[in-house]
Amino acid sequence: MAAILPAINPMGEMNMTQSSSIKQRTMPSPPTQNSSASKRFHIIHTHRKSQGKKEREIEQRRTILRARQPELTKIQTSEYRHSYKHNLCLDMLAEGYHKSFAELFALMRQQNEERLIAGPESILWTKILLEDEPEKLDVLKALLTQAEAAERLENYTDVYLCQYKLARYFQTTGDKWLADHFFENCLYTTASVKGDEGRMAAEGHCNVGLALEESGQYFEAAENFELFHKLSQSKDDWASDDGIPFHFKAASHLARIYTTIASQFEADGDLAAYLSYLEKANDMASASGDCKLEADSCYRVGVAYEKNQNSATALKFLTRYLELCTSLDDNEGYGKGCEAIAKSYESQGKIEEAIKYLEMFVEVAERTKNDKATSRACSNLGAMFNSLGRYEQAVDYFNKSYNISRALNDTETISSSRVLFGVAAAHKMLHSFTKHVELANRSAMERLIEWKDNRGDEFDKAIPEEADEDTDSKDESGSVKEEGSNNKED
Repeated sequence: MAAILPAINPMGEMNMTQSSSIKQRTMPSPPTQNSSASKRFHIIHTHRKSQGKKEREIEQRRTILRARQPELTKIQTSEYRHSYKHNLCLDMLAEGYHKSFAELFALMRQQNEERLIAGPESILWTKILLEDEPEKLDVLKALLTQAEAAERLENYTDVYLCQYKLARYFQTTGDKWLADHFFENCLYTTASVKGDEGRMAAEGHCNVGLALEESGQYFEAAENFELFHKLSQSKDDWASDDGIPFHFKAASHLARIYTTIASQFEADGDLAAYLSYLEKANDMASASGDCKLEADSCYRVGVAYEKNQNSATALKFLTRYLELCTSLDDNEGYGKGCEAIAKSYESQGKIEEAIKYLEMFVEVAERTKNDKATSRACSNLGAMFNSLGRYEQAVDYFNKSYNISRALNDTETISSSRVLFGVAAAHKMLHSFTKHVELANRSAMERLIEWKDNRGDEFDKAIPEEADEDTDSKDESGSVKEEGSNNKED
């Protein structure tokens, strides 16, 4: 039977007197042993399956390993929950390197902004973000924090070296935008470096100039190379890792960048600026101490002046080119120089001088077994002799060029050589052909007809004297007949 509980007043006390006026709540009494309800429930005893020896060993091993594992701290839990970038930035801030954190965070944000501006179809979207490359983040953290620590000690040389290492590292990984960023930082840091007489500043201008040149900013690159050359001009003891003095290297860079700028002016049709920059490039090449670079520059300037119809100036540079090729033992370049000088002399009307250099070109090409150059040289000589009316020599050289072209199976050259050879051969036989036509006797006509059949050139052979004997016999027979008729009349 259920037990009746008294009501509880608002103050938490039971009022036994008011129990009759308040509805009573009843609570069932626990079942007795003899109740019928208890007979419907049965206690189920679970029997654990006995484990084998192997299972017990595995369970024991797990227990031992679990006991050995240390409990994770809040920091370790945070590292597990957050990204590598997040944890690395927190470490930098915790260690007090707020400037390094700011620079790293700015670089990551810059990359994301450029990526968004470029759009999903840009190639930037195919590249892995900096924040997702732990190895690069580790390198950045290590060297940025070292640079910041050195900056606090006003050791700007170490700051420069850390930034330079970062620039070189990102050059090897192909991240040009990061390499350029740290090269610019290097140049900025050199303003605070003292005691090196401007060596680091010179090196900084060189690196920035190379980065700008690679980006296609040629005029800005030239300005940095000029500053590099100016700072290193009187410093013979300043040399790069490969042992080349800075002023030689600066001259080489300027020669190259001036040549590139000249090519742009040539494409724009500005011939004056084109020639001006080519001459500046030649001056720098001469100051670089590199004979090969100077030779190429001389040839380039000489050909440019020849195109501009200034053969006298062209000859000055081309002659210097020939001298340099001789000192370098560059046979191929020597032949190329002979060909260019021959063209300049031809433009001036000095044909004999042009022939002299073309014959030198043929000789060098044959000696070096450069068949293509030999074919071209023979073709040029043939054209020269053909223009002078020396058809025998023209035919010989054109024939040689044609045979070489056939051996090389150069279809384009074969066609032109065949035509030139035919023209020269026609010029050669023209006089004899005309003489045969003018004679108009039987032997001459037979030879003309035979030439029409087989195109064999036999016009140089002497005309048989049979034609003269036939005419004499005809004249004699005619005179005999006249005498006989006269006798009959008498």
